[in-house]
Amino acid sequence: MNIFNRVTLQSLKKNRTRTFVTIIGIMLSTALICAVTTSFASVKEYAIGYIEYTDGKWHGSEKNIDSEKYKLFEESDEIKDKAVFSYIGYADIGSSNNYKPYLYISGFHEDEEGIAPLHVTSGRLPQNSSEIILPDHLSANGAVEYNVGDTIELEIGDRVPDTDKLLDSEQGEMLDLIKENIDLLKENKDLVSNYILRQDVPYIAEDDDSGNTVSAEKLNIRETRVYTIVGTYSRPNFEEIFSPGYTALTTPDEYNENTTYTIFYRMNHVGDIYDFINANGLEGETNRQLLMFRGVSKYTSFYGMIYGLMAVVIGLIMFGSIMLIYNAFSISVSERTKQFGLLSSIGATKKQLRQMVRFEATVLSFIGIPLGICLGILGMWITFLAIGSKFTAFSGADYGKPLRICVSPTALIAACIIAFVTIRISACIPSVRATRITAVEAIRQNSDIKQSKHVKTPKLVYKVFGLSGMLAHKYFKRSKKRYRSTIISLFMSIVLFISAYAFTSYLVTSVGDAYNTFNMDYVYTLYEIPDDENKIDIDVLLRNIKGTEHITGASYYRSFYQDAHVDSKYLNGDVINSLSTGKKQSMEIDDDSMRLSINACFVDDETFKKILKKYNLPENEFMNSDSPLGIAYDDLYDLDIETGRMVHKKIFNNDNAEIGFTSHKKLDNYFYLETNTDGKDVYSSVDGNEKIEFESTEMSKDITLKIGKVIDEQPFFLNYSGTAIIYPYSLMEDVIGNDLEGGYGIDYSINSDDVYGGYRALEKMLRENGINNGDIYNYGEYAETSRSIIIIVKVFAYGFIVLISLIAAANVFNTITTNINLRRREFAMLKSVGMTDKGMKKMLNFECILYGTKALIYGLPISAIVTYLIYISISRGIDTEYRMPWGAVGVAVLSVFLVVFATMMYSMSKVKKDNPIDALKNENI
Repeated sequence: MNIFNRVTLQSLKKNRTRTFVTIIGIMLSTALICAVTTSFASVKEYAIGYIEYTDGKWHGSEKNIDSEKYKLFEESDEIKDKAVFSYIGYADIGSSNNYKPYLYISGFHEDEEGIAPLHVTSGRLPQNSSEIILPDHLSANGAVEYNVGDTIELEIGDRVPDTDKLLDSEQGEMLDLIKENIDLLKENKDLVSNYILRQDVPYIAEDDDSGNTVSAEKLNIRETRVYTIVGTYSRPNFEEIFSPGYTALTTPDEYNENTTYTIFYRMNHVGDIYDFINANGLEGETNRQLLMFRGVSKYTSFYGMIYGLMAVVIGLIMFGSIMLIYNAFSISVSERTKQFGLLSSIGATKKQLRQMVRFEATVLSFIGIPLGICLGILGMWITFLAIGSKFTAFSGADYGKPLRICVSPTALIAACIIAFVTIRISACIPSVRATRITAVEAIRQNSDIKQSKHVKTPKLVYKVFGLSGMLAHKYFKRSKKRYRSTIISLFMSIVLFISAYAFTSYLVTSVGDAYNTFNMDYVYTLYEIPDDENKIDIDVLLRNIKGTEHITGASYYRSFYQDAHVDSKYLNGDVINSLSTGKKQSMEIDDDSMRLSINACFVDDETFKKILKKYNLPENEFMNSDSPLGIAYDDLYDLDIETGRMVHKKIFNNDNAEIGFTSHKKLDNYFYLETNTDGKDVYSSVDGNEKIEFESTEMSKDITLKIGKVIDEQPFFLNYSGTAIIYPYSLMEDVIGNDLEGGYGIDYSINSDDVYGGYRALEKMLRENGINNGDIYNYGEYAETSRSIIIIVKVFAYGFIVLISLIAAANVFNTITTNINLRRREFAMLKSVGMTDKGMKKMLNFECILYGTKALIYGLPISAIVTYLIYISISRGIDTEYRMPWGAVGVAVLSVFLVVFATMMYSMSKVKKDNPIDALKNENI
C-alpha cells in the first residue's frame, strides 16, 4: 500500500463520526437500490412460478402433428425435453353435455415433470396401458360419476360426420361447404376424420322436431378396452372450451407412422424458440407469458415499461444518495485541504491527490455496499414475509403460494454496480476540486473564508441572541460555502420527503378509486318480503345479524329502480355532455328534461338518522310523512369523452331537486315490459310465452321524489355505483305506495372483523333461525383482491418514504457534524476570550433557527411545485384534486428543526470535551 492510501486510511480513522455517517448513507442508498432490484427479481420469479404451475413449463407446442414432423423434435439437438400426447381415440361416455359427449383418450409421456400443466387431485398418474386418469370436471360438467378404483369398459373409435344429419343442419358457411361436397366427403372418410380431429370441434345440428341441438357426427368404433381408474386431475388448460371430449390420460400405445401427436417442448436455450419455429416452418403456439418473463419476447414495450419504471425509482434514489455522499466527500476534501497542500508541496501530483479521494470512496464502498446489500435483503425478506400472502389475490386460490424473496445474483450484481457508480460520481467533483488550488493557498487556507469589508448584523439578532448571535451571523456571512452546504442538505431533504409523500398519496388514492370495495364485507339478500304469512321480521333479523360473532355493523335497504325524468334546471349540463357513450345511450336528453335511471333506496331508520346527524340535517323535514325529503348520493365515476380521463361527476347542480317517474303496479307472475305506440302498458309473463296489455291509467301512476340534500360520499350500505335517492324505510309507503313493481327483496349490508369467520357465523345464525330464502354474497372475499392491491401499494410506497427520509436525515447529520468539527478551533478561541456555555448555547440556537428557516423558505415552495407537477402527471389519466400534503409539510417542518437541534447538541457534546489550548494547537481540524 502506498503512502497516499495510508494517509487516507488514517484520515478516515481520525474522523470516525463522518466516516460512520458516510457508510450509513452508502448502506441506505445501496439497500434501497437492492430493494428495487430484488423486488423486481422476486416478483418476476413469482410470476414465472405461477405461469409454470398453471400453464406448464413448455416454451412451444404443436398440435395434431404426424410422425414425420414428430421426428424433428425427437432428433433436434435444440430441444431439451418434451411432453407428448398421442391420439388413441374417442369413446361415448354418456355425458349430459350435448356439446361434449365424448371421452378423448390420449397417451401421455413427459421427459420431466411439469412441462405439461397436469395437476393430480386424487390418486396418481397411469403406469401402464390398462390404467387411466380422468378429469375432475367430468362429474360437474358432464354429470358422469366415477370413483378411483372403478373399472370402465370403453368402445373406442374415430369421429366422422353423420352425413344424413348434416344435410338437414344449419351451421353457417362451414356446413354449407360440406353440403356442397358431400359426395367427396363420403369417398374420403379418413380425410374427414382427420379434419375433425385437427379442428377438435364437434359438429352440432338442430333437431327439426324438438328444436334442440343434436350431434351431427358419429363414432366409427375400432376396439373395446377396459381401464382401471387410478386418479383424477384438474381440467387441463390445453383442453379447449369447445372441444368435444373430456381428456382422459393413459400410457401411450406403441408409436407408428399413423400416430397423431400433440407435443409441448422446451428449448435448451429459451432465446432460440422463435428462430427454431421460423427455421422449421412450425405453426404452433408459444407460451408467451412464460417467455416474456424469461426475457424473450417479440415486443419490447413490456420491458420498456418495467425497466423504465425501475429506472425512475433508482434515479430518485441515486439523486438523494449522490447529494448525501457528495456532501460527505466535499466536506472531507475541505477538511483535508491543508493536507493536500502539504502533500503537493513535497511533490504529490494532481493525479495522486485525485486518486486519494477515489481510494477513500473505494474503501467506503467496500464497507458500505455489502452491508447495504444485507440490509436490503433483510428488509425485503421481512416485507414479503408480512405482505407476501396478499399476492395470492392475483394468482388465485389454486396456486396459493405467497410471494417470497428471491435472492437473484443478477439483481445483487446490478445493485452493487449502481451503488458503486453512485459513489464514484459523488466523489468525482470533490476529487477534481482538491487539485484546483495551489499548494500555498491550500496551506494558508485563505480560500475557505472570504473577508468582506463590513458585515452588517440585523438589530433583531443582537437583541434576541446577543453577542453570540451576532458572531454566528457574521461567521455565516463570511463562510458561505459551509453554510450553503448545510442549507442545501436540508432543502433537498424537505423536497424529497414531501414529494415522495405526495406521490404515494396520489398513487394510493388512484388505486382506491380504481378498485372500489364499497366499504362492506357481505351482502345478504332476503328475496321474499316479510308479511303476515312468513312471519320474518326484518328488524329482528337485523338485530340477530348485529349480534352474530365477528359482525361489527349492519344495515338493510330495499331498492326500486325506475327510469325517471329530471327537469334540466336541476342538472349539471356540462357533466351530461361529457358522459361516456355508454352512459349517454341509456339516457334520453332534450331541452327540458333527461331520462335517468334512478334508484329509490329505503334504508332502515336507524341508519338514515345517522346520515342526517352526519350532515346536520333536520329530522322533522327529512322524515316528515306528509312531504318527506330524500338524500341523493351523486358521485358518478365515468370516462370523460373529451379528455379521455376517468373523472368524478355530479349529475345534480344543487341540493334541492325534484324527480318524476312513472311507476307500474305489481302483477303476479308478470312483469312490466314496455309502453307501446298506442300508449298501453305491456306486461309479459315470467316465462315469456304471454303478453297482456292494459290501459296506462289502470297500471301506472306518476310519483315525484323530492331531494333536500346531495352528498358525494358513498354510504357504506350501497353496493353499487350510480345515483341513489335515500329515504327511511318507515316512509316507503308514503313515498311510493305499496304496490309498486320492483324491489324484489331486501339487502342487508354487513361488516365484519373476520371475512371468513363472520361468513361462517352468519350461515350458522340463519340456519339456526330457519331462514333459508336468501343468499349471502361474501363481498369481502371479492374485495380482498382490491384491498390487497392497496395494501401492497401502501407498504412499498411508505417504505420508500421512510428510506428516502433516512438518507436525507443522514445527509443533514453528516453535513452539520462535520461543519461543527471544522469549527473546533473557532469555538476554542471564543471560549478563550470568555464566551460562556450559555452564550455558546445562544449561538447554536440562532444557527439552528437560521438553518431551519432558510431551508423551509426554499424547500416548501419547491415542494409545492414538484407536488403540482406530480398532480398534473396523475390527472392526465385519473380525475383527482390538487392537494398540498399538509400533514407531510407539518412533519417536515418539525423534523427539520428536530434533526438540526439534535445534531447540534450531539456535535457540541463532543466539542465541549475539547481543551481550548489543545484545540487551538491542532492543525488537523
